[in-house]
Amino acid sequence: MLLLVIVVLMAVFEVARRRDWPVAAHAEDLWLRCRPTVVSYVRLSPGTFAYLTVLSVTTLVMVSSSDQVVTLLLREHSTNLHQLFASPIRVLILSALWAPNYEFLVWAILFALVLAPAERWLGTRRWAAVFGAGHILATLGVAWALWLAIRHGYAAKHLENAIDVGVSYGFASVAGVFSYRLPTKWRWVWIAALMIVTVAALLVGRTFTDAGHFLAVVIGFACYPLTKGSEMELRSASPIWSVKSRLRVEPTSE
Repeated sequence: MLLLVIVVLMAVFEVARRRDWPVAAHAEDLWLRCRPTVVSYVRLSPGTFAYLTVLSVTTLVMVSSSDQVVTLLLREHSTNLHQLFASPIRVLILSALWAPNYEFLVWAILFALVLAPAERWLGTRRWAAVFGAGHILATLGVAWALWLAIRHGYAAKHLENAIDVGVSYGFASVAGVFSYRLPTKWRWVWIAALMIVTVAALLVGRTFTDAGHFLAVVIGFACYPLTKGSEMELRSASPIWSVKSRLRVEPTSE
């Protein structure tokens, strides 16, 4: 569906441009004025948008494949107990490259609003470390809890092969550490919102995935030491969603 919408929009714009419709001229003029800002925003957060590009490719693979193929791909790259025991490193990496249920558009917006400014603030290495810690530790924590639940009869054995892929654990961890980037008056609102959402989801859904999201947010909070230092203070001097850096070095250096 997402691919179809994109193709239709591109086709409509091309028809409008060829026929010199005013709306096409306005859209093209708007893009020309916004392009420098967009390019700068992307350039200052290379990890975020490189990752988003990979997700766009895997999403295109899913929307262009049959349900059977999609299920096979996701099951093969899932961090379920079977795959973690068989090939832990492979699935821990590959599971983060899929956005199931065609959630790409939602993630694209969240990446631009949260992951991109977080990367510009932390630097790409610290940003990747926080994302990786959330994804890996939350996944392993959920897997361990599930293994215990199955072993003691509190969960069905077929859950050993459940599909568990996506970017949400890593994102939740970055969203947690992003709290320390916000002004004090908004920081506690952000922290409260994260806790309310994750705790409510855990109490209502009561799934292992909900527990993973809560754990990932806590891991993000625990990454507070990565936000300290003179370089981080300088990075924090710039507006959160600015397209300019106060540093003389590239934002990916540490």
